[in-house]
Amino acid sequence: MAPGQIRVNIFGSEYTLRADNDDNMVEKIAQYVDEKMREIDRNQTLKSTTRVAILAALNIAEELFQERVYRKKLLDQLNEESKKINNELTEVLSEQN
Repeated sequence: MAPGQIRVNIFGSEYTLRADNDDNMVEKIAQYVDEKMREIDRNQTLKSTTRVAILAALNIAEELFQERVYRKKLLDQLNEESKKINNELTEVLSEQN
């Protein structure tokens, strides 16, 4: 196997993937995808690996979008709190002058 490549097993198939810097991260991602596919396979009566893969991709995409919404809310809260602190500091500093 060439440097920077890693072998992973996802849903019974072996893939050779490129790992730029972090083999461990690529392994974790592959394991996560494998777990999602197996979870769907257990809960559905789908006979098609493609359908299982598509449903897994949709579930993972949903998680990603939910995390993006959550992250935006946190960033908005952080910005609001930063503005409040900045205003309070400005007031305190202006009172001292």
